[in-house]
Amino acid sequence: MFQRTPIFKADTVRPACHCSTLIELPNGELLAAWFAGEYEMAPNVAILAARLTSEGWSTPQVVADTPGKAEGQPVFLNHPDGSLWLFYVTVEKSHWTSARMKVKISWDKGQTWEDGPPLPSEEGLMFRSQPLILDTGDILVPVYDEKTWQSMAMLSANGGRTWELGTPIITPPGNIHLSVVTLADGQLLGYLRTGGPGGWIWQATSADGGRLWSEIRPTSIPNPNAGIDLIRLHNGVLLLAFNNSSRVRTPLNVALSEDEGASWTYLQTVAEETRLDPEYIRLAEYSGVQGLASKQRVEYSYPTLLQTRDGLIHLSYTDRRTAIQHAIFDETWLREGTLWEKRA
Repeated sequence: MFQRTPIFKADTVRPACHCSTLIELPNGELLAAWFAGEYEMAPNVAILAARLTSEGWSTPQVVADTPGKAEGQPVFLNHPDGSLWLFYVTVEKSHWTSARMKVKISWDKGQTWEDGPPLPSEEGLMFRSQPLILDTGDILVPVYDEKTWQSMAMLSANGGRTWELGTPIITPPGNIHLSVVTLADGQLLGYLRTGGPGGWIWQATSADGGRLWSEIRPTSIPNPNAGIDLIRLHNGVLLLAFNNSSRVRTPLNVALSEDEGASWTYLQTVAEETRLDPEYIRLAEYSGVQGLASKQRVEYSYPTLLQTRDGLIHLSYTDRRTAIQHAIFDETWLREGTLWEKRA
């Protein structure tokens, strides 16, 4: 099965939206968050959230909005103490390089929020990928430095009261958006968005809970300098969401790995732009944000994956910067995909 419904459609107040995230709450509801405003990094950009109930997606509510400053990059964490954490950033000046990391905490499943403990204060540190609770009990939150284009883990051994930053992952074209899963042998596997004009997803492994990373190398999976997501399904299979192109943010695909990420098979397409004319390529490859109307952004990007307790798989993503879409599918649909193989 495969279904798709919009979570949010841009309007005159907030004509652009991007960077969604998903989480399943203890009561079985889904909560989504994203940023929306005039354009990316505009002073009126806020973090919005909506929840999926039996009646569909709720009307979005503002959960973070610093007057005169842009918010961005929300990610959720179901904390072991029963609270819900929302990590995000506030742009202090006019670019992501001036972003400051923040966290809000909710004790009522996202209905109300309070400010959380301080996070590392370096300007330019950003979120994107989903946190993990490691077997040690440590909390791992993937972060990256917008100034240097290096990813790292932000770690807490005391429930988030204090944090440390792991060693940066350094690759020749730069990298961001570290996405992490725990392998069967206890190591961590990280996939990374490439920098520069595009190329390939990079991978790295860690044997010490994300403090140090080794075996940093490119995979054979293409990446057009765009967001990815990587999760482990309940049955142990890995699932990757990515753009199967080295140039443009379309198509948006998902693929399975049954060998701990050594290879990827069963390629399915979630969304795709079929135009291939030069004007489409120009718009799809355009790297700037301000100065290009959001309705012109040709992309299906920034996927977030989630498998709920009932076994269904959920994916939220940006649709042309004018909508946040929600797709639901199962593993049967995944395995009906193209027999595709890429070696990691």
